[in-house]
Amino acid sequence: MIKQAHSKKLLHKVLTFSTWFLLTLFVLPSTGLASGAPVRAFIALVPRVTVDDDPVLLGDIAHIRGQDTKLVDELKKLVVGRAPLPGKTRQIEAAYVVLKLKQNHIPVDQVALNETAPTTVVRNSTLVRRDQVRSVIRDALVREDLFQGRRGVVRDIRVADDLVVPPGELSYRVVFAEIPIRSNKIPVSVAVFVNGKQYRKIWATLLADILQEVVVLKHTMRRYQRITTEDIQWVDMNLVDIPKNAITSDQDILGKRITKSLLSGTVLRSDIVELPPLVKRGDIVTVKAVSGALQVTTLGKAKGNGRHGERIKIINIDTQKELYGYVVDAKTVKVLF
Repeated sequence: MIKQAHSKKLLHKVLTFSTWFLLTLFVLPSTGLASGAPVRAFIALVPRVTVDDDPVLLGDIAHIRGQDTKLVDELKKLVVGRAPLPGKTRQIEAAYVVLKLKQNHIPVDQVALNETAPTTVVRNSTLVRRDQVRSVIRDALVREDLFQGRRGVVRDIRVADDLVVPPGELSYRVVFAEIPIRSNKIPVSVAVFVNGKQYRKIWATLLADILQEVVVLKHTMRRYQRITTEDIQWVDMNLVDIPKNAITSDQDILGKRITKSLLSGTVLRSDIVELPPLVKRGDIVTVKAVSGALQVTTLGKAKGNGRHGERIKIINIDTQKELYGYVVDAKTVKVLF
């Protein structure tokens, strides 16, 4: 019974619309929206339409007929409004169509328009799912050296939500942000293109364990011990756990000494290693006093420790005069006059 009633209702709508259209074609050819004017075009709004693109044209939402082909073509191309967002709907009423006709200087007194219920406009859409976005990001990871030579293990790709886009050919552009310092969260933007035109961006977060080689001690060492290749080893550590000033090159460690006692497995940092002094307090050194082209050499006694290039105090052994000079090597201090 319900099915039969629905069929009758649908048939009634079809007959009503067909009757009106026939009336506009054959019974009312001489009257437009303003009485007394000859009708040059007939507009029959349809109850529901589906569109792909923006904007909505009158030809998308109505059947337009008439002997004036130029006017009919103009009416079909008339923009009546913006299309709804993909997957959404909007309604366009007959009164709104009349307003658009007037705004575009179309003689409404020469057009017949049916007074039906509003036309429902549905925008076609395609759903870009989060899984698709994750797959796009994974493909980009294969093409790009995101981890800059370091080993990286991707644990998760978090995408906020699905995205509804207009129908068409989809393409993507993935941009990875610079890896934050001591963080395993990398922002990612995915620009979604429809038929070659960017529609919107999707933001995602890449969670990754990024591994970096650092220098650690093989065994416990005492303060001021010199570091040799036998004392250190390279270990992969997660970037998040690496100290800010960790040493990542043996060029920055060999020949130096530690400034305090350290346990085995300690990550060596730049603030706990130093170059040992070339000259120590009490050392007898050669003092080269230089003034232009003149150079005088004598012996002196160091009053403090000094590394290469550092300024230290010395005592001239012959005169007992205090001087200040710069360490050249383990046996030489240069004094400028």
